Amino acid sequence: MHRRSGFTLVELLVVIAIIGVLVGLLLPAVQSAREAARRSSCTNNLKQIGLAVQNSHDTRNKFPEGRVRTEAKNTAAPWNTENISWMARILPYMEEGALYDAIDFEQSPGWGGVNAAVMKNKVAPFRCPSDGGQGKVAWVAPNGAKVRGGVPDINRFGQGQTNYVANAGDSFQLGTRARDNLSRGVVFSHRYRQSEPAGPGKVDMASCTDGTSKTIWASEVVIGHPFLATNSSLRTFASLTNASPTNNGCPTSGTPATNGRQQIGASWFEGYFAQHIAFSTMMTPNSRLFDCTANSNDLAVASRSKHPGLVQCVAVDGSVHSVQDSIDWAVWRYLGCKDDAEPASFDR
Repeated sequence: MHRRSGFTLVELLVVIAIIGVLVGLLLPAVQSAREAARRSSCTNNLKQIGLAVQNSHDTRNKFPEGRVRTEAKNTAAPWNTENISWMARILPYMEEGALYDAIDFEQSPGWGGVNAAVMKNKVAPFRCPSDGGQGKVAWVAPNGAKVRGGVPDINRFGQGQTNYVANAGDSFQLGTRARDNLSRGVVFSHRYRQSEPAGPGKVDMASCTDGTSKTIWASEVVIGHPFLATNSSLRTFASLTNASPTNNGCPTSGTPATNGRQQIGASWFEGYFAQHIAFSTMMTPNSRLFDCTANSNDLAVASRSKHPGLVQCVAVDGSVHSVQDSIDWAVWRYLGCKDDAEPASFDR
């Protein structure tokens, strides 16, 4: 009789074990390669945004408004007037001219009419492929508790989301005028009032006296990252001297807000909530402190990303930089302020 050739049970187990080891070795490499590709796509998005902002500036001689509020046009509800974000204003320079032309900038966003349809569009360059955008982001709070963020509202208004927001500077509020102490970044809330005929002013290239290569225009946020529906206790200009890398004036514990419309990055179009349009450099990238915001001008919100250990940002000159979480807090602050006479470098 001839013996049947084949694997013994021991040999089969050895082969399976070897395959398992190889898969275990290869899987991290595959995942790393995929993340590198997603990060490269994110870099390209920021480059496109930076170029669009520059072209918009060349056309209008100023940076796009963070949002606009005009008391005279809607005296019954001035807070709801024209709250359309800076992202909508750069669409013509991102090959989205048709979408831009469909916007009624005289109308409040999201409350019906043509804008209700516009805001549902998904604009690819406003989304980082590393972030699924589904919300319920898991995070460890400063007190060690495990928490989850809310779910961005994709049903009531169906907003297109964003992972990129503009630099509001080193404060915890959006300023309301270009000369406001709180208007330290590149965007602010343009509030036109009958009592102020001169208007809120503007921010342009010349305003960036620290240097366009040393001032951030925009950076990343994680859609639906946990935040508390309260304002920072350090929200005034005078109180900013009490801020530190471990103190942003937000509580260290609490239940994250669940209102879908208010979630960070929930809409590229609607500018009513500050966390849809901007971030603060008073908090280091991927800060371990809670984000917090309640009023529409308040913004204790950090730049965050799904890229391990870093965020990406675009400077006013259009250059894109990867910034490590470990960046010195003071340097990050200086990079967020356009005119503080502290021209920090991304290389520091």
